[in-house]
Amino acid sequence: MREWLGKIAGILCIMTIILQLLPEGSFGKYVKFYASLLYLLVAAGPVLRLFTQEDLLERFLKLELLKEEHYDLESAVTGLQELRNEMFRDAYEQELACQFEEIVQAYGAEMEDSRIQFEEDDTLREVKIKIRTEDETAADAAEKIRREIAGIYGLEQDKIQVGEAGGGEK
Repeated sequence: MREWLGKIAGILCIMTIILQLLPEGSFGKYVKFYASLLYLLVAAGPVLRLFTQEDLLERFLKLELLKEEHYDLESAVTGLQELRNEMFRDAYEQELACQFEEIVQAYGAEMEDSRIQFEEDDTLREVKIKIRTEDETAADAAEKIRREIAGIYGLEQDKIQVGEAGGGEK
């Protein structure tokens, strides 16, 4: 601020000296005109700096907006990853249900329902299957199905429940 005031005072002094040294005549009005332009530019310096600082402010605001957009994108990506994981888990569960149905059919039974529970790391925790058989060998088929699933999927037999639809679970 002090520097700016010094420039204005200096310009005014120089203008006054030049105007006093020039003789009255045609050059005086031109010198006054150009000296006034110079004075105006020096006086308008702080205002011009405000405009250049607006560029800095605008740049700062753009950067902050970009940071916010980046945060929003990260949040969206996290949400998409969770959705993708959920979709993979659902597809995995459907595939396991199809495989269990094939196992049940291989032992001459029909699968009515299946419930699959997973651990946090998406490994099998527990399997519950309801079957229906045409003959009296439901208990025998249920035990064979349980052993087959335990052998294929590496799950302990006590974590696998195979029961007759409408009846008790084994």
